[in-house]
Order: sequence, then C-alpha cells, then structure tokens
Amino acid sequence: MKSNKGKNLNIKFGLGAFFVFLFALITLFSIKGVVKVYRLRSEQQGLRKEIAGIKKSNRKISGQIYELTYNKQYIANIAREKLNMIKPGEIVFKFIGKNKNKKAYKK
Repeated sequence: MKSNKGKNLNIKFGLGAFFVFLFALITLFSIKGVVKVYRLRSEQQGLRKEIAGIKKSNRKISGQIYELTYNKQYIANIAREKLNMIKPGEIVFKFIGKNKNKKAYKK
C-alpha cells in the first residue's frame, strides 16, 4: 500500500509542478503580449496622426497645383511676392522705416 501512496504523491507533485509551470508560461507570455499590444497601439496612433498631417499637406498642395494650372492672377501674385516682379509700367514703392515684426512697448 505504501508504494501506491508514493506513486500517487509523485503523480500529484508532477501534475502540480506542470500546472505551476504552465501558469507561469501563460502569465509571462500574456504580460509580454499586453505590453506588445499597448506598444503597437501607441505606434498605430502616431502613424494615424502622421497620415492625417500628410493628407492635410496633400490637400494644400493639390489646391496650389490647381491654382497654378488655372488661375493666372494667383501666378501673378506669386511672381510679385516671391520673385519681386512687376508689370510693365508699374511703379514700385519701397518704404524704409520701422520693421513690422518689431513689437512696440508701452510704458
């Protein structure tokens, strides 16, 4: 009878050790999985923000392309502002004085 009791004890101990090991593995991998899911979700959120910014930039550039293709006044305004061009017969006035970007301080 003692031998059966010893075998039962060994089987119970083996099953207990197996379940503890299995529980440890499940816990370890589930924690790593949770951390990985959290990291991937935050990365996904960052990518969504980046995509939204790129889409906004694309809309702006598409509008500029449309204006440059079909709007002659838009092209003329860009030539005046960025390239300092003038139409024949126009007079350009340059004002020397206070810079617009400087702030006025009141006492």
